[in-house]
Amino acid sequence: MATRMLSVRIDSDSLESIKERAAARDMTVQEYVVTTLQRDEFTERYKEAVLETFELYGDVLAEADLADDAPPRTQADAA
Repeated sequence: MATRMLSVRIDSDSLESIKERAAARDMTVQEYVVTTLQRDEFTERYKEAVLETFELYGDVLAEADLADDAPPRTQADAA
């Protein structure tokens, strides 16, 4: 994976806040910012994947949810 540079202008109060959060997690500012961006990106991709799954399999998933609410079947019930 190639590394690129990102330059961001940020006010001093926000930078101090980021530095404190990074230090509390024993991270550099760069590590903290990159991790935060990756987590946010994952959340967005996850939401999109869930919506797409419901669009494709919504009825099947709803039936599975209803089946999960049913009492557990015993071997005697299955016979």
